[in-house]
Amino acid sequence: MNYPNGDEIRAGDILGLEGGMTGLVLCSFDSKDYLPEFDYEFWIDTCKTGIMVDTDVAGLIHYSEPNSNFKLLKRKSKNSLNTSVF
Repeated sequence: MNYPNGDEIRAGDILGLEGGMTGLVLCSFDSKDYLPEFDYEFWIDTCKTGIMVDTDVAGLIHYSEPNSNFKLLKRKSKNSLNTSVF
């Protein structure tokens, strides 16, 4: 899945979302890219495509389609990621 500008959404990205929410991308099911603490095997039977985002307001949200409101706020390496950013 990509941002509106065409860049790939990656696990570890911090996104700006609709309604002023922000979120941490835990997994991209399309590229099989996920953070070490994300239980990929648990979710893969339910979520075959898209991204899983841990939002600051609504908790986990699965996006199966790109959203025109997606905006990359920050990209961190998986090794240096602190998941308690919210």
